[in-house]
Amino acid sequence: MQPKELSRSRLESGIDDSIVRDCVLIRRFCPGDLQAALDIDRDVFGGYDPTIFTAFYEYHSVSTLVAEVAGELAGFLLGFKHLPFEGRIFWLAVKPEYQSRGIGMRLMLEALRIFRQMGALSATLEVRMSNRAAQILYTNLGFQMMGIFPGYYSDGEAAIVMRRQI
Repeated sequence: MQPKELSRSRLESGIDDSIVRDCVLIRRFCPGDLQAALDIDRDVFGGYDPTIFTAFYEYHSVSTLVAEVAGELAGFLLGFKHLPFEGRIFWLAVKPEYQSRGIGMRLMLEALRIFRQMGALSATLEVRMSNRAAQILYTNLGFQMMGIFPGYYSDGEAAIVMRRQI
């Protein structure tokens, strides 16, 4: 493919593959990932109780994912089948030094693929009002704002509820 054709295909798909600079392995979360996931959670100010990771691993292992770059955990996604025909993204986090490299997008695309295989017709998520980067990612993936949930987070910040068909 010629450079001009490559640029045109990127524009048509809406995804610029040049942001993905690393060989990224997306796989299921395993118990050995717990400490690295907790470190990422702390680095991005998530503050979740460690037992949440264990619960997702035990009850939603198919849709609890990690992204690995050169053997290092770069991000994770906690997802689950929320309703009979709906998947839910509970928590997506990417290590700060790996942000803006397409890792969050790859985790999201894999989660959406898994939800589709599980029979889901749509997916939902919540995102902080202040998290513009995540809002842009989700919008680029076809999520649309469905509403605002005031005081959703423990610090009182509101969440934007987003949904997309899959």
